[in-house]
Amino acid sequence: MEKANKDKRVFPRIDTECPVLYSVGSSKKWQVAIQCNMSASGLLMQTKEQIPNDFAISIMTKPGTNRLVPEISAKGFVTRCVKKSDEQFEVSSKLTEVKSQK
Repeated sequence: MEKANKDKRVFPRIDTECPVLYSVGSSKKWQVAIQCNMSASGLLMQTKEQIPNDFAISIMTKPGTNRLVPEISAKGFVTRCVKKSDEQFEVSSKLTEVKSQK
């Protein structure tokens, strides 16, 4: 019998922690967040602001010495935003365009 809560992801998630820059919609203002995990088609990060579902988002990873995380720029949209505390939100995004920064 199959588990009811089986993970339905196509690509496995890699747990990581590194800074990312993101901007929402057509904004030219970049904000800093912490990446929690990523896959070939999605990314989970912690932000200080709530970002509504379906909002367009641009992301640049800044892995520094973390060799597990590729340095990429990506575009996508927010799929989920969960408030974790007064100033912390977990934001999941579906990536629709990914480019290497190197």
